[in-house]
Amino acid sequence: MSSRSYRVDVTPGGNSVCSCGKPVIYHLPCAHVISSTASVRISHLEFVSEYYTMKNLKMTYLEEFHTIPDKEYWPNHDPATGLFPLSPPNFRRRSGRPKTNRYRNTMDERRTQSTRLCSYCHIVGHNRTTCPSRRANHE
Repeated sequence: MSSRSYRVDVTPGGNSVCSCGKPVIYHLPCAHVISSTASVRISHLEFVSEYYTMKNLKMTYLEEFHTIPDKEYWPNHDPATGLFPLSPPNFRRRSGRPKTNRYRNTMDERRTQSTRLCSYCHIVGHNRTTCPSRRANHE
């Protein structure tokens, strides 16, 4: 079967493979599998993995969850048993902006600035605020 530009392989055992790769990764049918099974009038629910059944969901939360005890009950530092205290990292961050590790390419180069035309004297090379003739007239 195919769903526009995607190739969909659906087998009767509840297995589906699509060229987008989502059914294999997520164990759920993608939109291409659903549309392909709908065109053949097959239910897409048989292609949902058993990971998503209510039985497996309940089994996930069946066991007891252990919480982290209060700090007073934590074991002390003992090199014989291999318990070492957790220390902060050995380095300090430098002040300022962190250095980037990017490799610059042609897309990062700035375009050359267009020639500026002064709206006051209409000479190329400066703008109205830095115009020398305007400054001379105001002084």
